[in-house]
Amino acid sequence: MKDPFTNEEFNPKRNNQKFANSKNRIKFHNTRANQLRVEKAFIDRPLNNNLKILNNIMADKDDETFHKEFLRGKGFNFTIFNSTCKTEGTTGYCIYNFIIIYNSSNVKIIRNN
Repeated sequence: MKDPFTNEEFNPKRNNQKFANSKNRIKFHNTRANQLRVEKAFIDRPLNNNLKILNNIMADKDDETFHKEFLRGKGFNFTIFNSTCKTEGTTGYCIYNFIIIYNSSNVKIIRNN
């Protein structure tokens, strides 16, 4: 049998053994997980940054309106969101448990519990 990580030939000790040793198995899966992390980083980093900003400014609030420039000054990225939803008769953009509704120069943020 061939180890998928090192391509070395080995004799398995168990019938479900795919790797020559546990070190190869761990490195194989860590490498795959790291590749996935790198591929998702261009979305995850700005999304996590937006979430931190929202958690900070909405610490004790459930519903608040902010000026777009205030959020831009905090480093908020207006192009990144998880999903959309219909709320208050308009389309809201969701970042985890927050709904963001854009008006002309203001942004209404609702904590969706």
